[in-house]
Amino acid sequence: MPLYPERVAEQLEANKTEIQRFTHDDTHVVEVYRDRLRDAVTESQSAVRDAVGDDQDSYPGAIPTREWDAMPGPVVGFDRSVPWDNHEAVNEFAADVLAGVSTVAADGSEIGPTREFTVPLGLVQTAWCRNGHSRSRDYEEDVSTRLLLPADLTEDRDDGRRYVDGQAPAHERYREEARTIIDCIERFADVTPPPVVLYDGPLVPSFANTFTPDVRDEYYREPMSMVLAASQHHGVPVVGYTAGSGSTNLAKLLRRRYPDALGDQPFVADSRILDPFIDHWGDRSQLFINRQDGAVDALTTQYRGETYEFWDDALFAYLNVPGGDALDRIELPGWVLRDDRVEYVFDVVRAEAGVGRGYPEILQQADANAVLDTGAKNRFLALVQEFADEHDLAIEWDAKSLSKERRRR
Repeated sequence: MPLYPERVAEQLEANKTEIQRFTHDDTHVVEVYRDRLRDAVTESQSAVRDAVGDDQDSYPGAIPTREWDAMPGPVVGFDRSVPWDNHEAVNEFAADVLAGVSTVAADGSEIGPTREFTVPLGLVQTAWCRNGHSRSRDYEEDVSTRLLLPADLTEDRDDGRRYVDGQAPAHERYREEARTIIDCIERFADVTPPPVVLYDGPLVPSFANTFTPDVRDEYYREPMSMVLAASQHHGVPVVGYTAGSGSTNLAKLLRRRYPDALGDQPFVADSRILDPFIDHWGDRSQLFINRQDGAVDALTTQYRGETYEFWDDALFAYLNVPGGDALDRIELPGWVLRDDRVEYVFDVVRAEAGVGRGYPEILQQADANAVLDTGAKNRFLALVQEFADEHDLAIEWDAKSLSKERRRR
């Protein structure tokens, strides 16, 4: 179907006032948050924690870690980059940091559920790769695929019928990604120095709160709990990387600490609050404990005979490696701070982002290996049709889909 630009332009004009409501100038509000952050860092960690609440029944967004009392401000400067004036300096830093260090990443992609056939099918493809950064080109990668059957893609209705769940492939992909990360942690646990495993997304899946409890727990909370437990058990750092984060944990902390000044103000992104405190490439915020909502409370599991709980042990910070307008969000398990591996991990992440010019190179590679584009979907459909014809199975094109396909030819 063609796009009719003149009709779109008419709709934009007709809704100008509504759109403007979301583009208002909130500079003053952001400055209030920044002033309160300046006030907060003059207090001790214990004073802030007492004021906002740090028990399991409290959700102040963020809780300061031991870095709070050790740092003069909210940002940990990366002084090494101060004299740099070109990208070659970043490349030299990356080469120095990554030499002999393994970085690992996993990513996934999905197809389906197919609407073209009378039988719903789907596919999840997961890729992982490891770069040992050695002169011997120590590099490994692999891809796994999983066919999603009608039972994976349909749910029972109250009337006894089954309906196709359009979100099921995404749920399955997330779980398969987590399983792949765990497999990589276990596979490379004995590598020295410890590999750093990067994951494209948060380690605390608050975004899954809108799903039904069974989906939320089975496909998101339990798999990520296992990732965190495997990381801690094997001493392999895992990093959740979110480019250009709009999270508001710090804003929530400041609203809780200063209700008179901020209680009625709208939330703003943490990266906007931190912006004037960031001076150089590689600067990062302090680490904070994630206490945004109940999703973090649910991060508990059994792994290798031990019980793990992460309600107060999932950390986050913001990192300046310009590839966009906002700071990137880095999430880590708490053991990385306790074992004094924070700067090691952040240097590796900086180096990977430097090589990737704003986004970790190893994550880019995993994404390229995993992605399933439109051409892949067409090949998948052709394979299903050939399979059905070969085995004389009643898998037929849906009449509506077939009609659309003929019109587009």
